[in-house]
Amino acid sequence: MTARLLATVAAAAAMSFSAPAFAQEEVSDAVDIAMWCGAAFTVAAQADDTPAEQAESSNAVAAILFAKAELALEADAVAETEYDRLVEFYVEDAFAQVINETGDTRYTPEECLALAAEE
Repeated sequence: MTARLLATVAAAAAMSFSAPAFAQEEVSDAVDIAMWCGAAFTVAAQADDTPAEQAESSNAVAAILFAKAELALEADAVAETEYDRLVEFYVEDAFAQVINETGDTRYTPEECLALAAEE
């Protein structure tokens, strides 16, 4: 399942971000942070100016975060049919926030890395 989430994220990050809106209050906080952070690290890894080593590291962190998102989605009994739609929403949202570089993001890199480091 994590591989499917990662594949969907990669595809969504590569497309034009015309995904339908998905209200974040429809998912738990655990899903929200894990999905958003995973998407943000994926977007950062795919930026044209990201060095290969940093992209590899970002993709590894994204994989950890999406594994946590998968567990949270299962714990919340979110239907698998919603996974792709959620991934598209979070990639679009993270893309808009990470690329604008205003410093205003839903979660900080430190919060995302702390979640990734949690056992």
